[in-house]
Amino acid sequence: MKPNAEVIALLVDEPGDPVDPDSLESTGAHRLVRDADGTVTLEPVETAEEFDLIAKDTGCFRRGPEIRDPKTDEIIGYEMEEISPELTVVSG
Repeated sequence: MKPNAEVIALLVDEPGDPVDPDSLESTGAHRLVRDADGTVTLEPVETAEEFDLIAKDTGCFRRGPEIRDPKTDEIIGYEMEEISPELTVVSG
């Protein structure tokens, strides 16, 4: 994470999402980070301990209902549903 960056939220992967066990992405969680210049990025959470530290100071979310374009009915995004960090399972 870059200096002066702020973690906005924790995002928990959906059950059944493909996971590469040799990758840092195998924890099943990502942090949404806002850099000092306003850029927002998604970074993997590397360990369960890191998840617990971040969860104390920020909200924890999972992918919620689809957001659809009213004209084309195409999925253009997803709402975020807040969940309790205690209800998540993070490996690592």
